[in-house]
Amino acid sequence: MSLHGYIYQKTTFNTCQLELKRDEGRPFSVHKKIAGTPLAEKIEQLSEEEIAQISADIAKFMAELHQVNFQNEKIFTINDIGLNLSEFLDELLTKHVSQEDRAFWKFADTVETPKCLVHGDLNLSNVLLDENNKVTAIIDFGFAGYGNIYDDVARILSRNCPKNFKREIISNYEKYAQTKLDEKKLEDKITEWINIDQGYINYMRGIGIYE
Repeated sequence: MSLHGYIYQKTTFNTCQLELKRDEGRPFSVHKKIAGTPLAEKIEQLSEEEIAQISADIAKFMAELHQVNFQNEKIFTINDIGLNLSEFLDELLTKHVSQEDRAFWKFADTVETPKCLVHGDLNLSNVLLDENNKVTAIIDFGFAGYGNIYDDVARILSRNCPKNFKREIISNYEKYAQTKLDEKKLEDKITEWINIDQGYINYMRGIGIYE
């Protein structure tokens, strides 16, 4: 059972309900299309009031996800990813994704913040808005797994975004999660995500995908 299915209806936000199918023995998942426009395509045109509301919704989603109680045996772990996910994901993790990003999936004894479930790739493109610029869904849990609160908070802030978006995300997350974020840890994790993205872009350029 993937994390995507595990958290379905465990937050107050719309997420995909996956169905597992097979093609000649190979597993793949499908879900109904969710209407909406990625936040990345709208963020430069949003008013400050809209950014404040969207930031509050994203922060609330993260806080809810991070507080979900879970049992290890009901969710895949790093040890069985190769057995349960497709060959594409296995290739993505071993060849296309940096060592830092692969390590992010593991439980680490050095992590000081509480271990929790994380989205894993909560960027601006994975937040969908409706025609009224309200958050309508959170999508793409392909990298979801175990981590700490900074993994998701830093990820949503690691792409170019307005300053008030960052301010609103931080203040609202602290309110909903009832915890104070460490500024240095957050900035270090933002830098790590930026480096991960750049490493992936460099790889794609190396194989001719990006100019």
